[in-house]
Amino acid sequence: MNAMKKQIVICRGGLQSGMSLLEVMIAIFLLAFGLIGLGATQSKSIAMNQSVFYRSIAVDLGNDLADRIRAVRTPFIVSVGATVTPDKPADFSKCSPNPASCASQEADRNTYQTLVNAEMLEWSNVLKSQLPTASFTLVAVPSASPDYFRYTLTITWLDNRKDNSTSTYSVVIE
Repeated sequence: MNAMKKQIVICRGGLQSGMSLLEVMIAIFLLAFGLIGLGATQSKSIAMNQSVFYRSIAVDLGNDLADRIRAVRTPFIVSVGATVTPDKPADFSKCSPNPASCASQEADRNTYQTLVNAEMLEWSNVLKSQLPTASFTLVAVPSASPDYFRYTLTITWLDNRKDNSTSTYSVVIE
């Protein structure tokens, strides 16, 4: 019967109060885990914001080139019944990005050759200053109106969101 004796331990203060070390460690672990998750979310948000910023620059530059093309082309548009036949507008797609230069226009399209060269050189410099790793292609196909072109502009840049991948933006200019 001696072996079956119960031991009763009486605490001096009565009931236990306060936290144990284990409870504190668990609370700190949960707080740290939450803060790490918050930091990862913030980091991903910053990377996505940078990507969106680059894309908005590409959209803005695409619209800028569209305005430049339309501004040079505008003097050539006349009404259908006009007796004067205007010169054909210059072909912007003859300009290459690296180095920024334009090939000679066809004889019937060379009225504004100097202006086209200046516009494309300036636009290319703006592109390189805004998106340093960017390049572009400008492809012309005949449009519905005779003697005019429909351009497809594609801007490609390095997007550092993931493993040096590239992003592209394309716009059709009529």
